Amino acid sequence: MTHIHGTGCFDEFLWIFADGAANAELDIRHQTEQLRSILRGRSSDVLRGVLDEYGAGVEDLVQWGVTDNADVLAWIAVGEPDAWPTVIIQAGQLGAVVSPEGSTATLLRLLTGSLRVPFFPEDFPSEHPEFSVNPYA
Repeated sequence: MTHIHGTGCFDEFLWIFADGAANAELDIRHQTEQLRSILRGRSSDVLRGVLDEYGAGVEDLVQWGVTDNADVLAWIAVGEPDAWPTVIIQAGQLGAVVSPEGSTATLLRLLTGSLRVPFFPEDFPSEHPEFSVNPYA
């Protein structure tokens, strides 16, 4: 999706990153390094449990999105890239939700309401989700 639309935001809440984004705050590589640095030695029991299920560690997370509440969306990068699941990590690491699909399928499920994340606002997604292209790209 980012190769067509670039980085941006769904419903003024869920930001999508791209590799090489002009804005470092929306660059996958930059944000992934930041995430790994923050989580090294500090991940919660919930997150450690999720990663253990996949035989993964913090270094296997690749952050591809973030919410305005600082919740993280990341691939668990183990195995074939087409099979990388997504973990949604609550800000402050109090909770985590795993979607067995990659980013595109996870986004679709979030935007249609078939995937509900207990720590996302009840009004997300809206009835007619909109995508806004990153004005800083």
